Amino acid sequence: MGLFDYLFSKADAKSCDTCAKSFAQMWASYRGLGHDPALGDEAYRPRTEPLPTKVPGHPARLVAIGDIHGDYHKAVRALRLAGLMDEHGHWAGGSTVAVQVGDILDRGDHEIRILILLERLAAEAAEAGGRLYLLNGNHETMNVMGDHRYATPGANLEFLGFSTWRDFCALMKRHSGCNGAGAPDPLQERRDAAARASSSPHTASMARLAPYNWLRSRALLPGSELSRRFFAARPTVLQLGGNVFVHGGVLPAHVEYGLERINSETQSWMLAPDGPKPAPSFLRGGSAIVWARAFSASDERRCDCDTLGKVLESVGAQRMVVGHTIQTRGINSACESRVVRVDVGMSHGCGDGPVEVLEVLKDGQVLRLREHTPPVEVGPAAPRHPPHQSAQQHAAVAGAGNAANSGRAPVPSAA
Repeated sequence: MGLFDYLFSKADAKSCDTCAKSFAQMWASYRGLGHDPALGDEAYRPRTEPLPTKVPGHPARLVAIGDIHGDYHKAVRALRLAGLMDEHGHWAGGSTVAVQVGDILDRGDHEIRILILLERLAAEAAEAGGRLYLLNGNHETMNVMGDHRYATPGANLEFLGFSTWRDFCALMKRHSGCNGAGAPDPLQERRDAAARASSSPHTASMARLAPYNWLRSRALLPGSELSRRFFAARPTVLQLGGNVFVHGGVLPAHVEYGLERINSETQSWMLAPDGPKPAPSFLRGGSAIVWARAFSASDERRCDCDTLGKVLESVGAQRMVVGHTIQTRGINSACESRVVRVDVGMSHGCGDGPVEVLEVLKDGQVLRLREHTPPVEVGPAAPRHPPHQSAQQHAAVAGAGNAANSGRAPVPSAA
């Protein structure tokens, strides 16, 4: 009997005897999400410490990982490719500083499992003298806003298991008096969440996926457990030495508004100390910091290199590293290497592309690491060879490193 079956089975099955005999199986159904290092309520308390925005210094080794989108197995492969995780699932990066540029949510089935893994690795990295920074992308902000159009049925089931376990814990505390008088009733909270979901502007889109989206909404809305634990504690934009990391792109309006202010106000919105409120304007629309594509076009002539240069000069940086827009020919640079694009569509739900990560070394080398392939210097995206030109001819011109990317079929850009 799984946890969900136990909690919602007929009353005559809910005896202490049944609970005792089934607890191991119920526990296993939750632990299947991964080894959660923070099982108590402490992990879900609001984390209001200031978020990092500008970190001085130049690490000897800097790594960036693009969009993961719920693909646990590709996430593990990317971490191992970068030398950040060993075969036992623990931090192996030493003093390496790594950044994941957002979009862990949506399009894949193992979102919470990835969140727990990365949270644990970040703690281990700090203990080892390294760092693992996790950014919010547009899919994190969409989900906190209540837009779950891109959630998969498998991910909704994962949220069901997670929410059911948390409700089970709350019910046990409530019945034992551990939470004191006035403790919320998790079952009433479930009913309230279902009622809110029925009036959501995204109800029609949610209904086509699975019957558990209201549990997802309950877990992710501003002030909710998962938003407090995983997303409110993350910056939206981060500058490490001469490198600016952001999911979409930093535009002049964002610099004028203030990058620290963007991080602070995003955190406040996600914590929702006074109840849920609309998302800040800098997180909404095509020019939002998590949505912008001004520097991501595969055709470099369509990139706004002048604006990029002004932004970098204004913040005192040399390079911007972005995700969000799938680069079908692999990690590449544009605008004289002032922007590096690291979303390669590696998730099974986004084209199932090859696993790649970015490596920046203190000596100035900027490398693309790809599984089963020697590291190569990051450069502009290789042009697609015209129909009359063979792959062999193109490889001779572009070089074997870029030719390896040119054979991949185009994948539609992620939302």
